[in-house]
Amino acid sequence: MNIVVFIKQVPDTEDIKWTANNNIDRTNMDSIMNPVDKQAIEAALRIKEQNNAEITAVTMGPSKAVDVLKEAVAMGVDNAALLCDSKFAGSDTLATSKVLCAAIKEKFPNTNLIMFGQSAIDGETSQTGPNVAVRLNLPFICRVNEILEINNEYITVNSENDNYKYTYKLNLPAVICINNYIFKPRLPRINGYINSQKYFYKSYNMFELNLSDCDTGIKGSPTYVSKVYRKDDKRNCKFVENAQELASALKEE
Repeated sequence: MNIVVFIKQVPDTEDIKWTANNNIDRTNMDSIMNPVDKQAIEAALRIKEQNNAEITAVTMGPSKAVDVLKEAVAMGVDNAALLCDSKFAGSDTLATSKVLCAAIKEKFPNTNLIMFGQSAIDGETSQTGPNVAVRLNLPFICRVNEILEINNEYITVNSENDNYKYTYKLNLPAVICINNYIFKPRLPRINGYINSQKYFYKSYNMFELNLSDCDTGIKGSPTYVSKVYRKDDKRNCKFVENAQELASALKEE
């Protein structure tokens, strides 16, 4: 069984920098692996332990995004690949899904299960996983809380949405999105870190994925960020001593 887990390098939310086009400057930022994607890796590793699966972690980003691939290999994934091209910069979820679909079609055509984290902390759209599934014409389920059964033919999962729990059985190949804060990621061991330093990370550009610059980046993105600003969290607090004083203050307001 072949599993591809798409992961994302996201900015440390304490230090975000922006480009002239109001996109996040991913080349000059302190970055981490998207926390929910790390949980998707953990879910894949649990499948591997019971089904002898081979896991490939794939990320799209600048060359420094290889850092999250190193972390994935340290955790225990078998293979890793970076989708890297300057033409990919500024891609919205639509353009990103085109690149990820091209990676599956061109480089990982024998994939049985594609896994995502439910959302990324730098966007919270939850669109990329379903978008990839639709483009590949594959069944998909979001907000997966539990993997009940999986073999070479199908996967059965529990999903929670709008306070209701559902059980789904999907024929493989399929796409699933792991829900937030469900699978606690394991800590890499020393051997994992050693393997991550020795591993040769493959990189694919736009031409190797059989894409054009009209498919990706700002050209391929129908949505854009028109304005970015930091929310003012200043508050005007007034302390009161008792309920009567509170009532008077509220009356004044």
